[in-house]
Amino acid sequence: MRFRRIFMFLILAPTSVALSAVERAEILQPANSQQSFLLATEQGRATIEKPGGRRKQLRLRSREHLTDFAETRAGWAAAGTRAASGKQRIIVLEQGAAGLQRLPEPPSQTELLRVQPRLMVAREEVGGLAWLEGSHPGSLSIRTAAWNGTDWQPVEVVSPSLKGSQTGLSGTVLADGSWLLVWAAYDGHDDEIFWSQKKGSRWSAPRRLAPNNLSPDITPKVVATKTGALVAWSHNDGDDYRMTISRLDGSTWQPPQTVGEKGAVDPQLSIVNRQIYLLFHSASKASWSILELAPTGRVLRQASVAGPGDERPVLTWTSSHQVGLRSASVRETTAQWGANR
Repeated sequence: MRFRRIFMFLILAPTSVALSAVERAEILQPANSQQSFLLATEQGRATIEKPGGRRKQLRLRSREHLTDFAETRAGWAAAGTRAASGKQRIIVLEQGAAGLQRLPEPPSQTELLRVQPRLMVAREEVGGLAWLEGSHPGSLSIRTAAWNGTDWQPVEVVSPSLKGSQTGLSGTVLADGSWLLVWAAYDGHDDEIFWSQKKGSRWSAPRRLAPNNLSPDITPKVVATKTGALVAWSHNDGDDYRMTISRLDGSTWQPPQTVGEKGAVDPQLSIVNRQIYLLFHSASKASWSILELAPTGRVLRQASVAGPGDERPVLTWTSSHQVGLRSASVRETTAQWGANR
């Protein structure tokens, strides 16, 4: 249960503590990476890294920190937070044909905190934003706003604040244009994975993604596929955390399947060069596991790279044209793949 306590401390600590916890440098990767852009970010500074070693420094204002990154048709977009005047606000930067611009803040901030902004990218353009908002870290609601290229549309509340926490927000836009959000919510006993989908102009009522259980389910991540979506999260089976995958097929979630070793935490789902990968830390082996997945969620092959869990890496193509890992302190490490399944 140690990971659960650390995770909740980072997410639900007072604002000043939560901000200091992310000051160190980290690398962000788009959930759907076709141009191989990376974003090296720390509080007050950020650098866009492009193929061939090209870099562009971004000037951020005091106490700004970028936490989400996406590729677009004409460039990229990044979202994060800024602490100012006793509130934590959302910032969005977009690099396009007109150059680098700072989008206006999403409207109608009614609470002190806005955290975990997630870019919703549709047809390779920023289509909106999802985030958590509340008066304190234990009372966060889930909200969204669409972006029409010029203005933010009215804010929508997908899930109001609950008696327990709501954390680990992840979102994507599906092939049919609908929006899908997944997150972890405390149900009075433990955290469970919930989801909601926006079709047309209406959000569905939040529902459990998998059958209720008496052990924590945390840190979900989602990516869109041609026929639906894949979600991965850490599930505690009563003994240790295990990596769990479920597939959205049309409007139905398929039964969850367990993959990987004991102590599987911190999942990252991404599409790199049109191939789906699941990256997570295997604490029992002190390594990062990489699973190449079919759109159905079936594991095609797997690899591992030794490394501690306190610095999250991202997937990259190494100089030898192999899939590997890159972190803020290690330029690249080639993955050792097992046999195809």
